Amino acid sequence: MECCCRAGHPELGLAIFSRLLRTGLKTNEIVGSTFLKCLSYAKRTDEALNVLLHRMPELGCVPNAFSYSIVLKSLCDNSMSQRALDLLQRMAKEGGGCFLNVVTYSTVIHGFFKEGEIGKACSLFHEMMQQGVVPNVWTYNSIIDALCKARAMDKAELVLRQMVAKGAQPDTVTYNCLINGYATSGRLKEAAKMFREMKRRGLTPNIVTCGSLMTSLCKHGRSKEAREIFDSMTSKGHRANVVSYSILLHGYANEGCFADMIYLFNSMKSNGIAADCRVFNILINGYAKRGMMDEAVLIFTEMREKGVSPDVVTYTTVIAALSRMGRLTDAVDKFDEMIAMGVQPSIPVYQSLIQGFCIDGDLVKAKELVSEMMNKGIPCPNIVFFNSVINSLCKEGRIMDAHDIFDLVIDIGERPDTITFSSLIDGYCLVGKMDKAFGMLNAMESVGVEPDCNALDTA
Repeated sequence: MECCCRAGHPELGLAIFSRLLRTGLKTNEIVGSTFLKCLSYAKRTDEALNVLLHRMPELGCVPNAFSYSIVLKSLCDNSMSQRALDLLQRMAKEGGGCFLNVVTYSTVIHGFFKEGEIGKACSLFHEMMQQGVVPNVWTYNSIIDALCKARAMDKAELVLRQMVAKGAQPDTVTYNCLINGYATSGRLKEAAKMFREMKRRGLTPNIVTCGSLMTSLCKHGRSKEAREIFDSMTSKGHRANVVSYSILLHGYANEGCFADMIYLFNSMKSNGIAADCRVFNILINGYAKRGMMDEAVLIFTEMREKGVSPDVVTYTTVIAALSRMGRLTDAVDKFDEMIAMGVQPSIPVYQSLIQGFCIDGDLVKAKELVSEMMNKGIPCPNIVFFNSVINSLCKEGRIMDAHDIFDLVIDIGERPDTITFSSLIDGYCLVGKMDKAFGMLNAMESVGVEPDCNALDTA
């Protein structure tokens, strides 16, 4: 039965238990607990609870603390931590051989934290302490991890100090939680302090520790320092994985350090780490954001040559950048290729192309794409999207193009709002066509759109 559970076939374990009962063999606590484990692995938690409370005594085996722990864990794993607490309290009330220990308490505390019930978890932790049950490292790590995820970093560090004061030794997991918590909160100074403290305690930072620090440093434009951590990590025998490379590549891409980015990308290949779709997307996006589309397309081509299939993110990035640059023929080619490859175009893909054709003045093609979206059941661009295009054209003095898009908005059934009319009024005023501006103001009132102060002041 135990082997069946470990092999991922709990149903076979249950069948063996049924056969055992039919043979008339007696069960004991070990067999009963293994049966509970099979039920738990099979996600039959309610049955496991019923067996624990009713069937095990009938079968002549009295549940022990281990039996209860199995069911407590199953309840918590299936987001039923309140029921686990009820069972815990029943254990405490009935006593017998089922003494509450650090494992039973920690299981339910961890369950509450997973469900976001921080208050209940902390209350149970304090109850545990009052009962004289000493928390272990796993208990403290559960609390610290949850507080870090809730961005309650001061409380998390206070628990760390209490942990040390009580004689429990923090481990790598403890410090990883704190470093990641401080790093994701943007508190790099505190993250670095924890990193140093970790090393002072003789703990070796692992790939997770370094990844947290590198991510935060890269987000704050400090890729050079992130590279130092990366090099330190690899020099100590930790083999960087694709995630570690991705973090640093992303940092270089965001800062425009393309020489460093490509050097790292090439070293990744030489170290036997195969670039995946995410890695190529980082490189392509880095070039595309800065308008370096020839370089982006070269990486796109290399991606295909390496047998890595572009995904919707890849195509969206390339098509959006080409559309922004007015290279609409190339953008449409990529759009057609995307469909041919079986990748479904996303809303941002359509919006990029529609915006590109609107700016280019090809409203026929823009309307065709809107119709295609409607036919496919894809939500069409809303008035907020078109307002952005209209406003951009008006500021460039291209008021007639902006008005054409206004007509397109009407044609596809969208309702212009105050911002739409205000942009056009402002655009007509900018080119000195005051009669047209007043005409838009009148049209605005005739369709029931209330002019705001900006529209009245402009006109």
